[in-house]
Amino acid sequence: MLTSYRNIIMLFTDFLKKLAYGQLKNTSAISDQDLGTVDSDHENQLLELTNQGLIDITTKMKLLESTFALTFVDDQNIYTLTENFDSAFTDYVRLLSVHGVYKDLDIIPENEKTFIPKTNSQITMPSWTSVRFTDQFMKDYAPAVDLKFQTKHPKIDLNGTINLPPHLYEALALYVSGLYLSHMGSEEHTTKGDSYYGLYLKMMGDDVDENKSQTSEVLDEDTRFQDRGFV
Repeated sequence: MLTSYRNIIMLFTDFLKKLAYGQLKNTSAISDQDLGTVDSDHENQLLELTNQGLIDITTKMKLLESTFALTFVDDQNIYTLTENFDSAFTDYVRLLSVHGVYKDLDIIPENEKTFIPKTNSQITMPSWTSVRFTDQFMKDYAPAVDLKFQTKHPKIDLNGTINLPPHLYEALALYVSGLYLSHMGSEEHTTKGDSYYGLYLKMMGDDVDENKSQTSEVLDEDTRFQDRGFV
């Protein structure tokens, strides 16, 4: 299950128009300035840069999440969160939390507890793609727990859609146009491309500082007390 934070959907073709009317206006990539049409010879390059930008943004910022129901296996404490384990982890970035209900309680939302791997001694991460549960935890929360994890934006094609918060479309446009212009080679284009990319980095930094995308992580109060031994 994939969830997002107040995002809007935009067709890649509409994003190309945004570039054509904006940062890439009057460049060779645009075949019709009035209609905002990108030359077909440049579409694939801009698509590749867009996918790179989407990965960069959604890796740096917790914008997309997914949940996976993990069923415990007897005598197995470590689980690898990669595509080889399950296709649900194709766009996996990092594990955020583990959710479970104690075995003797009814499986209802009120009984669910949240565990943060990086602060919980019962759940550790030997690597960023693997999670380890103690024998006691697996016994207490059998047969299964839910894993909530951050995901990258899925790769799109020419007919695809982009899923971002409204204000980050400008950041994506700066990323794509910055790299595109830098690759053109001339000193003028390189300077402008570097300028756009610098604005992209600043916008991303400001977004994190001001939490515009509301991606700050807040530990559940009950979980913090539990992790420190008060419960």
